[in-house]
Amino acid sequence: MIYLFRVISDENQDFYRDVVIDGSDTFLDFHHTLQEDLGFDPSQLASFFLTSEQWEKELEITLIDMMQESAMETRTMDETTVDEFIHELNQRLIYVFDFFSERAFFMELIEMSDQVSPKQTPFIAQSTGDPPPQLSLDILEGDPIQDMDPVEGGNNADDWLEDDFDVNAGEELDDDWFEDIDPEDLER
Repeated sequence: MIYLFRVISDENQDFYRDVVIDGSDTFLDFHHTLQEDLGFDPSQLASFFLTSEQWEKELEITLIDMMQESAMETRTMDETTVDEFIHELNQRLIYVFDFFSERAFFMELIEMSDQVSPKQTPFIAQSTGDPPPQLSLDILEGDPIQDMDPVEGGNNADDWLEDDFDVNAGEELDDDWFEDIDPEDLER
C-alpha cells in the first residue's frame, strides 16, 4: 500500500509537505526523509505520535528506546513499519521535531493506493513554504501541543485545520495520483 501524507505546521501556515511512503517503509525512513528535506539535524530526538481525530496522543513511536515508564505504549521508529498502524484515510499523526520544546508538525493521511510507486519511497511529492527552525531556544511551559493557538481565536490544531487549512485543497487526486509525479521534478 502506498500512502500520501500532508504535513503542516502551526508556526507557518504557508508551509506544507506531501510525503509518499510505502506501508513497508519504517517510521525511521519517514523521519529521515522529513529531516533531509527540511535541512534538520537527524540526530536530534524526535517522535511520531498516533493520535485520535482530536489530536490526542495514543501511541508514541520514538527515535530511540528511552526505556521510560509511561501509561502510553511506545515503539521505536526502526522497528515499526507504517502499515502496522496506518489503515484508514484521514488518520492523524503528530511529529515532534523539537523534543525539548515539544514543537511539532501535524500530519494527515490524505490518499492511499494499492498500486506500486514508480519511485523509491519515501519521497517528498510536493513542497511549499519554508519550515520553522528545528530548535527553539525558548523552552515552552505546559503542553504546547495541547495549548497551541495556531490561528487567532483557535484553540488547537484541529480548529486550525477545520477553519483555515484544507488538507485536500487543490487538485483532486485520482486512483493513479502517484503516477502523475515526474521523478525528475522531485527533490530527494
